[in-house]
Amino acid sequence: MNMYDQELGHKLKIKFGTPKLNTYQIQRIKNDIKTLVATGITPVESDWAEIVKKYCPEAGSYIYKGADMSDLITLLQLATKA
Repeated sequence: MNMYDQELGHKLKIKFGTPKLNTYQIQRIKNDIKTLVATGITPVESDWAEIVKKYCPEAGSYIYKGADMSDLITLLQLATKA
């Protein structure tokens, strides 16, 4: 897993309350986001939440204290990097 994937996994964990995501989950999430972008759709928070929940049914089950710095633009940039 490259550093972008690690950072994306961490930010998704904080934003959507997931356990640590594995490589397979991160790749599937990235692929779905890239598919939306390729069709001209800029993913909104509900798109992200639906995709994350699809590959991580436990999403929302975890709460992490602290500020949520995982804005959607940052998530999109990380998801569309190689």
